[in-house]
Amino acid sequence: MKKSLIALAALATISGAAFAQSSVTVYGRLDASVGSDKDDIANTSTTKLFSGNLTTSRLGFKGTEDLGGGLRANFQLEGALTVDDGTSAGLKFDRASWVGLSGGFGAVRMGLIDSAYKDIYDLGNVYNLYDSEFTASKIAYAVGTNGGVNNFTSRPTNQVRYDTPSFGGFSAGVSYAFDETAGVSNDLTAFNLRYRAGQLDAGFAYQEQSNSTTPASDLKYSVVSAGYDFGAFRLSGQYQNAKNGAGLKDNEFAFGATVPFGAFDVSAGYAYGKSKLNGATSAKGSAFSFGGTYAMSKRTRLYAAYLTGDVENGAGTKVTDRSRYAVGVRHDF
Repeated sequence: MKKSLIALAALATISGAAFAQSSVTVYGRLDASVGSDKDDIANTSTTKLFSGNLTTSRLGFKGTEDLGGGLRANFQLEGALTVDDGTSAGLKFDRASWVGLSGGFGAVRMGLIDSAYKDIYDLGNVYNLYDSEFTASKIAYAVGTNGGVNNFTSRPTNQVRYDTPSFGGFSAGVSYAFDETAGVSNDLTAFNLRYRAGQLDAGFAYQEQSNSTTPASDLKYSVVSAGYDFGAFRLSGQYQNAKNGAGLKDNEFAFGATVPFGAFDVSAGYAYGKSKLNGATSAKGSAFSFGGTYAMSKRTRLYAAYLTGDVENGAGTKVTDRSRYAVGVRHDF
C-alpha cells in the first residue's frame, strides 16, 4: 500500500511538471466611448456609443507547449467584439488564427496572421493612438478609395510566415499567402527587415499581391517606419509608396509625437497622401489627430481624442471631409 501511494505521488509530480511546461492564456480588451462622427460631404452628424474607438475590442486565446530541446509549439486565436451591443459576429477569429513552432531557428506560423509588411507599417503609428479610429492615416491614406491605390491587405488568410531570431538587434520576416481560388493565382508575398536597439525601433518592408487574370490590379507596397523613445517624449514616422499595374502611384507619410505627464499620455499625429495616375494628381488627402489617455491602473485607461481630415479628387473637389471626437474607457484583462 505504501509503495502504491509513493508511486501515485511520483506520477502526480511528473504529470504536474509536464502540465507546467504548457500554458494557455485567455485575454481580452474592452473599449467603449461616447462621441460624434461628422461627415460634411454627406451633411450628417451622429452622436452615439462607440465600440473600439481607441483600440479594437477583442477576446483571445494563446498558448505554448515546451516540446524539449528548445522547441515550442504555439498558437493564437483572437476575434473582434463590439461592446456597445454585445455582438461578435459569432466570434469569428478574424484578428488571429494560427499555429506554429519556434526555437533557435526562429518561428514559423500558419493561418491568419499579420503580414510581415504590417509589422513595419505599424511602427509609424503614433504611440497612444495605435490601432485607433483616431489614427490620422485612416483619412489621409484613404486616397486609395478616391482615385488612388487600395490599402494593403494587413491580415492575409491562408498564410505561412517565418521570422528569424534577432542578430545584434537585426531581424527579418517573410510571409506568403496562398490564393485558393481554382484557376487563379492572386498570391501575396511580403518581407521585412527590422532593427531594434535600446529605444530605437525601425524597419523596411515590401508587399506584393499579384492578379493573374487582371495584371492592372497588381499591387505593390513599400514602407519605411521608425519610432524612438527619448524618455521625455516619443516620436514616430513613416513613408509609404504604393502602386498598381494601371499606372497609379501613391506617396504617403505620417508622423507624430507623444509626451507623458505622470499617468497622462498626450499624443498628436499628422498624415498626408497623394495619388497620381500617369504623372497627374488623381487624389490627395491630409488629416490631424490629437488625443490623451489617463492610466487609472496597468489595465484600465480613460481617453479623449479628436480627428479631422479631408480628401480631394484630381479636380480639387472634396470627396471626404470628416471629423470625430470621443471620450471613453479601455480595460484589458
